[in-house]
This record gives sequence, structure tokens and C-alpha cells, in this order.
Amino acid sequence: MKKTTIQLGKTLLCVFFFGAVFGSCEKEENLPNNDEMESSELKEPPFKNYMVITESSDLTKSVESALKTSGGEIVSSIPEIGISIVNSKDSNFIQNTMKNRNVTSVVPDYEIAWIPTSENIEANLPEATPSIGSTEPYYFYDYLWGLEAIDAPEAWNAGFTGSGASVFVLDSGIDAEHVELAPNLNTSLSASFIPGEDWNILDSTPFDNHGTHVAGTIAAAQNGLGLIGVAPKAELVAVKVLSEFTGNGPFSSINAGIVYAGANQADVINMSLGATLNKNGKLIDANGVPYKIPGKYIMEIVNAQQRAIDYAAKQGSTIIASAGNDGVNYDGNSAYIKLPGGLNNVITVSATAPEGYDWTADYTNFDIPSSYTTHGKSLVDIAAPGGDFDVALEDMILSTGNNNGLYWSAGTSMAAPHVSGVAALIIAKNGGEMLPKEVAKQIEKTADKVDGNGQSLFFGKGRINAYRAVTE
Repeated sequence: MKKTTIQLGKTLLCVFFFGAVFGSCEKEENLPNNDEMESSELKEPPFKNYMVITESSDLTKSVESALKTSGGEIVSSIPEIGISIVNSKDSNFIQNTMKNRNVTSVVPDYEIAWIPTSENIEANLPEATPSIGSTEPYYFYDYLWGLEAIDAPEAWNAGFTGSGASVFVLDSGIDAEHVELAPNLNTSLSASFIPGEDWNILDSTPFDNHGTHVAGTIAAAQNGLGLIGVAPKAELVAVKVLSEFTGNGPFSSINAGIVYAGANQADVINMSLGATLNKNGKLIDANGVPYKIPGKYIMEIVNAQQRAIDYAAKQGSTIIASAGNDGVNYDGNSAYIKLPGGLNNVITVSATAPEGYDWTADYTNFDIPSSYTTHGKSLVDIAAPGGDFDVALEDMILSTGNNNGLYWSAGTSMAAPHVSGVAALIIAKNGGEMLPKEVAKQIEKTADKVDGNGQSLFFGKGRINAYRAVTE
């Protein structure tokens, strides 16, 4: 029998990730160990620029003058939230700049890892696999267990497809030529905040499928490969805030992307990325090396990102983020904070996986907490399908990949876009004018209560239900 080869990708979850140390994904001791970090502390991690944070949203002449006097060169600025990114070789730059009364803080703009390492694998599908332009629009539906789990088809059949809502995908970029994404992708609004990299994926690397995969779960258009997203008529906008080659990015790029999305009236902002920070000043850099930095830097970094989140929320953007893959219970871990999931005005998503799923089973439980998912009543707001790797590839999430490919991945990065798709359905139903808190309330109110009516350790307010979200 002739076979058609389709690229598939599998995310490796037991890796150095979001500030976690190496360890089994079945354990919950994956937050950075203070003793281990103390023994391996080095000098301050390398960085290229500083974030200069002012009291007001305007970069005043006084501050500009201070930056020049301190030997600084303005690389870029985010005036909406009073942050400038500045380059300086002066070792006394922070001290000199802080002499200006309009400057609230100055902090190195560290670059860290925001998404996990991954690898590409191949899988052979039978001869019946459709080619581009197939007349079988739902060929791969039986593989898309996540859509069944959240009753997405019932929402479509009721007439809700996300038309009129926009979802900005803050990630590693999107393949603009993918047949399932191109119809919904707004190329004129798409942008990159990673120097030297276009928002459109141009090269094939392990990381560059991340943003493309996330986008497909949100709004694959069912346009030729037989794949469909939660909100197949929603508009997608690519906002590159992470390098497609490494998955890393500085804090300023994340902040700039959030503000850009808010300023351009994003209905939904999807952030399938995250970092775990130690409030006491422990930081793991993009290469996995632990460092000791002043604890005040951590809080200034957190406050800067909260400014960006608050700005976007005030513009009407509903912000959705992944909880993380370190398998940790955040309740009682007050020394740590998750960015952006631990911030205000963010809907934070944990991951679920199927049990007994083989496409023909009469019974499948879609609501098993994924083995890797970060959890905690203090962190998780809602749960959604993210898949797992316990049994087979089919337990993972199938979505779009580069070069018109399809990839399997698992992670809370795959769960968040399910929620973003549902948010788009809700907003589109209501004509595009909804406050973020109204969207969050509707998502939580209509979620299926998997293990009780209160705040759940693994599920938050429950597992999302697309049909109920647009009909109740």
C-alpha cells in the first residue's frame, strides 16, 4: 500500500523548562531547589540591554536626558507603559539613571527560555490521507479528540465559528503559507519583536512549529488538509516575541508584544509560554544556567509585565496563558511566581488528557489531568485539552506545522489555545464588544465541573465547554 508521509512533532516535557530543574515529569519537586542553586550560583547572567521604567506612561525629556548622560542608547520603547529598552556599556548605568526622580526602576533585560525543547518525528498515514484541496474537509477530525472533549462541533452546528473576533498569538511566529492558516491570518497586523527575525516562519527548526501549532488549534480554517480549529472563522495575528530558533526571548519582547496586541484591539491574546521566577533572586537563564540576582530585580520584572497585562486588559483584550509543564503544585510555594500565568487579568490554563482513547472506543474519559501539568488552586483558572504521552501519539494534540505539515504535541501550550478559541467564539457571538472579565466569567460559568463546584486543584473552575459557552 502506498503511504503518504506527514511530519509530526512531539514535545519533550521532561526537560529544563520554565525555570525548572531536570527531573521526572511524574514528580512535583520540579521548582528550582534553593540549596542546589546556592551551590551553583555564578555572577550576574549576561544581558544586552536594560529596561528603564518611568513613573508615567510618557518618556519625559528629563528621562531622555538622564539616559544620554548615563551613557545609554535607546534601543526601543513601550511608551504606553513607560518602559524604554536601553543599551549601555557603563557599569554604573543603573546607579546613574536612578538619580532621575522620574525613573521608578532600572533592571537588566535578561533573556530566558519561555517554551520547552522539542523534536520532530515522522509518522506514516495511509493512502487515504487527503492532499491539499481535498473534498474531505473533516478527514482528521477523529484525531482531534480535544474538540470532541469541549463540544466544539456542537458550537459550530449552533452557528458559532468565531467570525469577527481576533486572536493575537504571542509566540515564535506562524507559517503564513500554511493552507489551513492563511485564510484567517492577518499579515498586515502581524509583527515581530525579536531583532533580525520576521514574524513569518522562514526556516525549519524544532521551535518554529510551536507558534504554528498553537495557531492551528485556535483557528485552523478547514481549508484543504482536513484540519479545523476551535474557532475556524476567527482572525489570527502573529506576534513574534520568542526566537524561532531557540524559543528564548527577553522580558521586554514579551511586554512589547502584549502592549502591541492591546493597542491593536486584540479581542484575545494567547500566550502559550511561561517562566517561573524565584522572588528571592534566583534566575535560570536561556542556557539553563542558574544565577543569583538581586531579589528586587525579580519584582521589578514582574511589575513591568503586570503593567503590560493591565494595559492590554484596559484596551479590552482577554489574555490567556498556559500554566506550565513543571508538574508543580503552586499552592504553598509563595517564593515563586509564574509569568504571565500568575499575574492579574490573566486566564491561566492547565492541561487534560484522554484515557481509553482509540477513536472507536465506546467510552473515553477526556478529563484526566495531564501528567506534567502545573496546578494549584492559587494558579489555575480553567482546564483544557493539552494531551499526554503515556500511551500513544494519538493522546497528544494534532495541529498545524510548518510547510503544510501536521504535528503532534502535548503541553499546557496546547491547552491554552483551546481556551483562546472558546473566548473567540464568545466574543464573536456578542458582537466583539466584551470586557475581559465578562469573557472570563462566561468561560468559567459554563465550564464542565469535573471534580466539584468549587475551585479545583487541577481544573480551576472546570474544563471548558465551547457549546455551553455560546448557548448559556
